[in-house]
Amino acid sequence: MKLSIFQESRVGGRSYNQDRLAIAHTQEAVMLVMADGMGGHMRGEVAAQITVDLLCELFYQQAAPLLSHPNRFLVNAISSVHQVILEYATDHRLPDVPSTTVVVAILQRGYLYWCHVGDSRLYLLDGGGLRLRSRDHSQVQRLIDQGLLTEEAAKTHPERNKIYNCLGASGEPDIDIGERQDIGPGCSIMLCTDGLWSQVQDAELEKVFSGRSVNQVMPALINVAERRAGNGGDNLSAVAVTLLEDDLALGERDDILDTEKTPPQKADRLILESNLATMHQEILASQVGKDS
Repeated sequence: MKLSIFQESRVGGRSYNQDRLAIAHTQEAVMLVMADGMGGHMRGEVAAQITVDLLCELFYQQAAPLLSHPNRFLVNAISSVHQVILEYATDHRLPDVPSTTVVVAILQRGYLYWCHVGDSRLYLLDGGGLRLRSRDHSQVQRLIDQGLLTEEAAKTHPERNKIYNCLGASGEPDIDIGERQDIGPGCSIMLCTDGLWSQVQDAELEKVFSGRSVNQVMPALINVAERRAGNGGDNLSAVAVTLLEDDLALGERDDILDTEKTPPQKADRLILESNLATMHQEILASQVGKDS
């Protein structure tokens, strides 16, 4: 599989970044992950870090080199992430459980499998324009679905940032499994947090992606979104790929991935524990600073 790739995360107008993202791959499968730690909950970045680390670890354990049941993998893996977040909060005696959104895409054998929890989004664009956009698990989306609110009015609605579904909540998350999609050369898949999609119209996406790959579009798109959000903007992050022709000759470029030639960067439990140990030390240090 040959892909044009893009991944970037920016702090925006916030004091720190709670977004986390990842690309993982074997010779025949690719996984994209986007998690947005919830700012209204203690240390949402902890939940987001657990999410991307553990999903990558489970992907490399089970994709050999394909996932035999991608949708089953998504449900089981995200359920495992939710439980690990709860256990982390208990083990470290946190007063509140960290929470996060997540959206995940699996690409293999000409198909896209995907799911999400919360309001981080997946977009699928092809030669015909915007084929698919995930539907947010948010209060304003419910109002839109009921015909009580327009997409335009939702942008300024006082409850636009409230979501009803996440990882790390007291109840089990509702894992929304999307319909499998045929994909091929020219298809672009973008996963992003609300800091990005809230600043960009669907029609704008269709226009800028027409005939272009993610490495041609995304740098300018994320710049525009950050400028529009201004000093009070949220973290904004995206991970995106465009499928390329299999016979396309590729040079040595950081923004191109050939899964058959690029060795996977495997994740394991040691990496996960190391990341979380470092993050826990940062939490303790910041708390000491507040108490002094």
